[in-house]
Amino acid sequence: MIDDLILSPIAGLRFIMNQIQKVADSELNDETVIKEQLLELQMRLELEEIDEEAYAEAEAELFARLRAIKAHQLEMMSQIYTADTSSISIEFGDDDTPDFP
Repeated sequence: MIDDLILSPIAGLRFIMNQIQKVADSELNDETVIKEQLLELQMRLELEEIDEEAYAEAEAELFARLRAIKAHQLEMMSQIYTADTSSISIEFGDDDTPDFP
C-alpha cells in the first residue's frame, strides 16, 4: 500500500506522457493535417505572402512527409494477417449432442 502511494505520481506522469505521445504521433502521421498545410501553403503563395522558391521548398517537404506516411501505412498493412496466413477453426458439438432439425 505504501508503494502504491509513493509510485502513484510516477504512474500518473507516465500516463500523461503516453497521452501526449499519442497525440503527437497522430498529428505527425495524419494525412489530413499535411493536406491542410498544403492548401494553406497554396493560399499563401496566391496572396503573395511567400515567393515561388519558399513555396517549392515547403511543398517538397510536405510531400516527402506525405510519402513517408503512405509508406508507413503500407508497411503496417503488410503486417496484418491475410487469409493465406490465417486460419479459423469452428468446432461443433461432440457426438453426444442431439442433432438440430
